[in-house]
Amino acid sequence: MEINNEIIYNKKEGIEYIQFKKLLEFGVKHAYTLKGENIDFSNNCKYEKSSYEKIFKALELDISTLVKPLQTHTSNVRCIDKVYPQSKIENIDGLITNKKNIVLSTTNADCILFLFYDPVKKVIANVHSGWKGTFQKIAEKAIIKMITCYGSKPEDIFCFISPSIRKCHFEVDEDVKELCRYIFKFTKRENDFIKMGEIKNGIQKYNIDTVLINKILFEKIGIKKENIIDCELCSVCNSDKISSYRVEGKNFKRATLISSL
Repeated sequence: MEINNEIIYNKKEGIEYIQFKKLLEFGVKHAYTLKGENIDFSNNCKYEKSSYEKIFKALELDISTLVKPLQTHTSNVRCIDKVYPQSKIENIDGLITNKKNIVLSTTNADCILFLFYDPVKKVIANVHSGWKGTFQKIAEKAIIKMITCYGSKPEDIFCFISPSIRKCHFEVDEDVKELCRYIFKFTKRENDFIKMGEIKNGIQKYNIDTVLINKILFEKIGIKKENIIDCELCSVCNSDKISSYRVEGKNFKRATLISSL
């Protein structure tokens, strides 16, 4: 796993994770967890509790401040002003808060996890965006919510992109490709994020760059290009260290992105 200049690798309290240098400069406690023995952040799995205990101890956070939604590939984003049990935040794939002593957690195993931070208004957001979430523009909706609910300005917002499946491995059929083309034709950049792939069993496949789609949306809404910081790690290419549903199949485990002001 090659680490670019935007992130650092850590191992502490029996858990491995990466962090964004810029977020550390801002003083935002955060981590994206890597694979490890008995590490799994899936809901109600046997290792969920101990996995959270390890990463919270490593970051010196209070586990009683954890807020973790029940993600269902929606475009729903919730503003969080206190600690809620998961039963109160079902069908939510994005969390935003300006409160301290709250730790946001979203999980993935190929889907994109975005962390947004406004250092002026002191607002953070965690957003889970698979291809369905991307097609529903959930990350864009989270940014709009930061603007309308917390007074953030797009030019002040930083976006941090965690490991996820990238265009090299996100392969789809004609139906998903055409849906993507229809939804995002207004960008006039379909040829940049949709590429013809291989023919498998007589069926033409296509590769879609969902990360690039989101970057285009962010820039259109006013986020500065230099404020979009991407770890550039593909979960499939680096499945020895990063959780990947496409590689692991039904036995896949989930990573978490956590953040706290």
